[in-house]
Amino acid sequence: MKQVIRTLASLGDELVLAPERWLAAAGNAEGVPLGDLVTERRDRVLPTTEIVVDVTHARDGYLDLAAARRASSEAGARSAKKRGEANDVIVSRLRPYLRQVALVPSDAPPLALSTEFYVLAPREDGEDLAWLVPYLLSAATQSVLAAAQEGGHHPRVPQASLFALKVPEALVANRAALAKRARAALDDLYGAMDRWTALLHTQQLPR
Repeated sequence: MKQVIRTLASLGDELVLAPERWLAAAGNAEGVPLGDLVTERRDRVLPTTEIVVDVTHARDGYLDLAAARRASSEAGARSAKKRGEANDVIVSRLRPYLRQVALVPSDAPPLALSTEFYVLAPREDGEDLAWLVPYLLSAATQSVLAAAQEGGHHPRVPQASLFALKVPEALVANRAALAKRARAALDDLYGAMDRWTALLHTQQLPR
């Protein structure tokens, strides 16, 4: 048997030592690589007037801008963050089981995102990525991401593992229609949350 010896410096996407990467790849064999459909936005901003969004403000597709705005008003010195734009999809690289994934609403103000987020933008201008949120939150995808996380105290999903996710071809082919359904459902959710917040602010507790 021929033995091949590689140095750590020569390890690449096809040759990694982490068993988590192999487990993730084994359950994710067919479809279009996510990296072929999206690009990662890495621009940094030093927050001034932007709303600062932490990973705790994103969950199950919903971005809690009201909570982020309150936290931003109480923040002191701020470090550089990632720039977020309307219609981006943000994915926390920390502990995927917390489901900290969200679509930035189309009417969102300028955002400064935690560096723990992957900020996904479409490769084609104008494409709606709303379809991507249900896919990322699906049980199958969450299982792959859970297997891919690396580290001890604060396990993270590597960018290579996220972009290597294989999106089913049927989903890719129907993504425009699925995006409309996902966005309509999220618009309903935001509308309901806005009405609930308004109700909370107008009610007086009984004396």
